[in-house]
Amino acid sequence: MIEFPSRLNVKNKNKFPEYRYSRVLCYLRRDIFEHMITEDENNYFDLDTFRNKYFKRDLESMKKIEVTIIEELTTLGWKCKTSFGGTGLFIYSTDEPPPSCHPDGL
Repeated sequence: MIEFPSRLNVKNKNKFPEYRYSRVLCYLRRDIFEHMITEDENNYFDLDTFRNKYFKRDLESMKKIEVTIIEELTTLGWKCKTSFGGTGLFIYSTDEPPPSCHPDGL
């Protein structure tokens, strides 16, 4: 039988925003991982779709998560640049961004 995690206890309801942030950060890491192992560097990760799914009204938290992800990828040696009005994230290994990247962001 599957049960809810004990941290979902009513006594912890003030921690729910923290739980949500951590969980969504894990989802973004997972989705970017899948993107990186299946797509070419010329293809961008669609931040807009992710934002719409998890952060319809909380753009401040999404921006914070994006900065965290970009810092983590940079630490691993990747270069990152947003494009298309901040809706696409290019993750690449070359000195120059991919040709389809239209610089307009981070």
